[in-house]
Order: sequence, then C-alpha cells, then structure tokens
Amino acid sequence: MGFFDNFKAAMQRGVEAANANIERQKAEQAARQNVRPAARPAPQRPAGARHQLPEGVIMASLMDMPPLQLGTNSNGQNVAVNISGAIHAKPMGVSSLDAAAQREEVKRIAAETIQRELTPKIDSMGDIKFLMLEANRLNKVVVAELNAHGYEAAFKMPLVVRPM
Repeated sequence: MGFFDNFKAAMQRGVEAANANIERQKAEQAARQNVRPAARPAPQRPAGARHQLPEGVIMASLMDMPPLQLGTNSNGQNVAVNISGAIHAKPMGVSSLDAAAQREEVKRIAAETIQRELTPKIDSMGDIKFLMLEANRLNKVVVAELNAHGYEAAFKMPLVVRPM
C-alpha cells in the first residue's frame, strides 16, 4: 500500500499548490484593481459663479417678490402673505422674450395663481398647518398654470407661504 500512500500525499501537495496559486493570482488581481491613476482635481468655480442651467431653462426666484395682498378677512384684518420658492421653467416653443423677461413672466403667473387660490381661503391664513398643506397643494397648481401658459416648469425649491 505504499504506492497509494505516496499517490495520496502527492495529490494533497498538488491541491495545496493549486490553492496557493489561486490565492496568489487573486492577490495580484486585487492589487492591480486598487492601483488607480491619480485623480485630477475637479475644476474650481470662481467665487460668485452660478450653476449652469441646461440650454433654454431659466430659474425664477420667488423670494424677492413683494408680499401678496389678499384683502380683508372676516375679523377686519388686512391679510398679506410672503411667498418663497424657486421655479425652473423652459418655454415649450420658441419664445421672443429674453431670459430676464421670462423670469418676470413666470413670477407674475405664479403670483397671480397663488393670489387667486388663496384669496377665497383668507380666513384660514393664521393656521400654520393650513398654510403648509396649502403651499404643498399650490406647488402643483402653479406648475399646471405655467404649463397652460406655455412653460414646462418644476419647483426647484417648494413654495413656503408665511403670513405677515
């Protein structure tokens, strides 16, 4: 039985050598994968540079709008609200307006829509929960109104309605 014992030992050494070879190849492959070319630093934007929007897209900020006057509520108080938010918009067709005029038109449409929607609900303007829910609903209404006026629009920053 000496022959079979020697054969068995040789087979065992062959298996161990094969396993060692596989482990060595895995280690070399892992080392190759971990070696990466030196990363180039991202180009730095100059201070004050703005993010570039896609071609034809404008961003209209509602933060600089004057307060919307809604009228007088049932308690005789004059109700006005401040609106904040930002809208990305793009004309659906060819527009004869430049970017600044498009921004102003988007702001005007948004302000008219918000004022039209909030005026009938003037007596609820003091309730924070109502204002939050209404602002959430108005996001969709303003986008639909802008679509109706020929702008493909979406809110970058959602509306926030604050009583004055």
